[in-house]
Amino acid sequence: MTRTIALAALTTCLAGASLADNRIVVLLIGPPGGGKTTQAHKLSKKYEIPSITMSDLLKKDAGWGKMGSKKIVKAEVESGELANDETADLLMRKRLLLDDARRGFVLDGYPATAGQADKLDALLKERGLPLPVVIYLDVPDDVARERMKRRHHADDSPEMIERRIAEYHHEAEFILDRYRGAQLHKIDGSGDEQHVWRDIEHALTGGGR
Repeated sequence: MTRTIALAALTTCLAGASLADNRIVVLLIGPPGGGKTTQAHKLSKKYEIPSITMSDLLKKDAGWGKMGSKKIVKAEVESGELANDETADLLMRKRLLLDDARRGFVLDGYPATAGQADKLDALLKERGLPLPVVIYLDVPDDVARERMKRRHHADDSPEMIERRIAEYHHEAEFILDRYRGAQLHKIDGSGDEQHVWRDIEHALTGGGR
């Protein structure tokens, strides 16, 4: 009996340690207007890991909104067009080596090429982090268009909306091909925020595999 109690206590202790050391890396894929920002914040809060976007890193590096900032076209920065592999890798590595990312992170907009994916894989191995889990928010183009129109961003012109949707499809095609199988979860992103979040939670806890 004593041995049984001791084993049970040890099992509970190990489970607690495993939970406390929970590590996760999430690649979040979805169209503009697809709800990525909202779901990334929820993932960040739930797992206590940072949510990082390539466009935000580019803006920060460009001194966005500061006196003397570089003159960069906003649309190009937001789409990541100016981020060649060398620039993207350097900015991302610098960010991911910060202490708050030691247990994982949520990524949006990176990796976008095979070279970037190779760099990310090497960094994950270096940091002792698991391979990425891909959350793919599947939203029809028409739904994404309507959502972008409703959010009334100054730069959401019809031409820019189409450009961003085309860029999204290019990025999604690469990610879905690179990270396939059990680590990829396709989520219907056309529903309401809470329904999408429940589906993401279900997928990450093993229910969607």
